[in-house]
Amino acid sequence: MRPPEPLNVLVDENMPRSLQPLLAAIGMSVQDVRDIGLRGRPDSEVLAAAEASDAIVVTRDRGFCAHRTWPPSFTAGVIFVNLSDRTTADDVNSRVCALFANRRSSSLLGALTVIEHGRALSRPVRRR
Repeated sequence: MRPPEPLNVLVDENMPRSLQPLLAAIGMSVQDVRDIGLRGRPDSEVLAAAEASDAIVVTRDRGFCAHRTWPPSFTAGVIFVNLSDRTTADDVNSRVCALFANRRSSSLLGALTVIEHGRALSRPVRRR
């Protein structure tokens, strides 16, 4: 497995708390919305913070999948974790970390990426 290319990542509040240090350990520059005063804030505010830091949002919130509502200059992208609520935090973390480790950053940037059981699909929606 090759080392992932460093990216800015913003972890949403509906993701495991344990994800942030794992992403940092593989070289990502990562923040958690709970640590920067955005816990419970609207998606638009989370997207504004992601836009300001050019960070990919990692979330389980389906509202972020509506890329037509993204701010026009937000080009970092969203990773939507579409797994059962019964999926363990370790499994969620493993799948997210594997995505960053096994994909080129160019396939994630400007894309809506959906992680599901058995696959992760990326669809470019914004030019970088």
